[in-house]
Amino acid sequence: MIRSLLLLVTCGATAFGARAEDSFAQLRSGARMAISDVSPAGVTIAEERGRPSRVESLSQVRAVTGPLALKFEEQRALATDLWRASARLSREDEGGAEPLFEKLWTRTSGVSGPTRAEVASGLAACRAHRGAFATAVEPWTEWVRQAGQVSPEQLAIQRSRLGISEGSGIWIEAMPPIWTDSTAVRGLAAQAVVPSGKPVTHPTGDDLVLIYTVAARRDTGQAWGLDPSSALKDPGWANLAGEMVLAESEDPMVRAEARQRLSSRLASDVPMWKQIWIRLALGRSLLLEPGADERRSGILNLFWIASRPADSLPLGAGVSLALVSAAHGLVVLSDFEGARAVLEDLERRFVGDVILDSPGVAAVRRALAQVSAGSPAAPVSAPTPTPDSSAKEP
Repeated sequence: MIRSLLLLVTCGATAFGARAEDSFAQLRSGARMAISDVSPAGVTIAEERGRPSRVESLSQVRAVTGPLALKFEEQRALATDLWRASARLSREDEGGAEPLFEKLWTRTSGVSGPTRAEVASGLAACRAHRGAFATAVEPWTEWVRQAGQVSPEQLAIQRSRLGISEGSGIWIEAMPPIWTDSTAVRGLAAQAVVPSGKPVTHPTGDDLVLIYTVAARRDTGQAWGLDPSSALKDPGWANLAGEMVLAESEDPMVRAEARQRLSSRLASDVPMWKQIWIRLALGRSLLLEPGADERRSGILNLFWIASRPADSLPLGAGVSLALVSAAHGLVVLSDFEGARAVLEDLERRFVGDVILDSPGVAAVRRALAQVSAGSPAAPVSAPTPTPDSSAKEP
């Protein structure tokens, strides 16, 4: 009887001693940390000496000892593959990293937490680097959803890879919500956007998906699928990208209000990328107005972008979009010599760029060719916003 009791006590003590908290993670930084859980979301660093627990991406862990070692072994392949993908990205080998991130994106579908955030930011960074911005929207907005669960140190790394210079920013600075018509952009425009729930703060990942999708619909000549006057009152649209899109609504009152909000964001200390975004939106919006003076004001905003010193222009895409819009506006105003000069500047500065094959550039070339041939230029109207208030979801 006594022997049985001793055996029971011994077994209980052994079981008690095999707590998850007795597991340790060897981080790739060299640190050894007590952990309390392992899952696809990441490794939970245990609370210690008043320091709250936190979850780190699996890629940060080299090995685990203790009772949780088996759980880590189940995730080791994911941890190793993500570490390799991120290492390639840190060496600026986006071409080698992207196929790995593509596979990881599929493998982590449905996962929430730092591991998913690292995958999403990596895939978005690779796509944005090669100019595939339309397909970068999905992983970027997924990163926005997951970013709140990521440690400040890892967030700083992810922002840097995404081309986000502001410490708490979310905007990929090379990706304004303005598109050039393409198959990928039409794919973005065709998707249905269903909000996942009521958020606490805006903009959420869902807000951004909707904003960029509506912009893609607008720039491919499709119906917006929402009422812009309602969007103007929606807190999910009360941000830089949302106001840029609303500034090109068919509703002149919405356009005017959006321009006013955008103008209030301009100040001398505003980063150059943000000034480019704002003036690009203001210029394109003013070209939609009926008055020649308003259109000229729009063209001046676009010229402001193109006239910045080369070393102060971080965004080639914004400059090329500004030049295309300015050339189109000059054609509308029958300033064909001015339009020709802008087109030549565009062709000189962006040799081989896909924007030279865009419908906007093609329209300007046609008008100028007709003038050169001695024929009256075919009427080129001001950009007409796609009807939106009565539009339906595609």
